[in-house]
Amino acid sequence: MNTLAYLGETANLRLLEEEIREDPRLADHCTVTLIEKTDDAASLHHGQIVEIAISIAAGVATNGIYDLVRTLVNRARDRGPIQPIEPTNPNDEEQEQER
Repeated sequence: MNTLAYLGETANLRLLEEEIREDPRLADHCTVTLIEKTDDAASLHHGQIVEIAISIAAGVATNGIYDLVRTLVNRARDRGPIQPIEPTNPNDEEQEQER
């Protein structure tokens, strides 16, 4: 599964989440997770920050799916600032603790 992750304002990324879940071309191939950022650094002038992780199932026609997701992300960028980030992976933390 490939994952795209972005950081942005809560209201904007909640709308992006809704758009992905409601798009019949994406709903069967993508899962969306919002992660609330609760630290003090996680606020912008306009509101709270949230991280969105968009996971795309492996083995599907990923170019078409990525194009659709990019279109929705660009639309969200028009509404407000969004930053791409490396997705957080709980397995990475477990591997670090084992070392």
